[in-house]
Amino acid sequence: MEPIVLKPEKEQKTMWFICWAIPFVIGLTVWTVLLLVVEPLIFGLCLVGWLILMFLIVLWIPAFYNSLEYVIDIDSVRARAGVFWRKRVTIPFNKITNIDITQGPVQRIFDIGTVHVQTAGAGGQQGAQAELRLLGIRQLEEIKDAIMERTRDHSVPDSDRIKENDYQILGRVLEELTAIRKVLERKRS
Repeated sequence: MEPIVLKPEKEQKTMWFICWAIPFVIGLTVWTVLLLVVEPLIFGLCLVGWLILMFLIVLWIPAFYNSLEYVIDIDSVRARAGVFWRKRVTIPFNKITNIDITQGPVQRIFDIGTVHVQTAGAGGQQGAQAELRLLGIRQLEEIKDAIMERTRDHSVPDSDRIKENDYQILGRVLEELTAIRKVLERKRS
């Protein structure tokens, strides 16, 4: 099978800008009210700091969007992301236990969503989070099916893996279980 290379749809970047614009507008409203209450020098310094932060976020959104890349290969799902701290995640198909799809209200408007790939290794609080998230994907079901198909191909047990030693160990386990059963049956009588 050919590797599937994915980039998020441009609507993902638009969605992030919308999510940025909402706090920006709320912030402007708060700053307007504060203008009437706070001393002008303090107000000016805080406003400049806030505007610099908002400007940096506007620069960061396209940079982060451009850093995202997902690859569904013959043996794993890989993701690459990060502007300042680069992160690369690889999940072999034989470790995948669950694949979910989510679409929030804004994502549904743009016809995009997120594919969550989970492994058995995550437990507790971390278990609720996916090991890998493919953001801004349009063909959600097709991508999920492609991963599931390749996962099934890697979950078929290899008969060559069972060695002679494994049969001996399993035989001893069976003998031990049989002995325990006999002891329990004697105690019942």
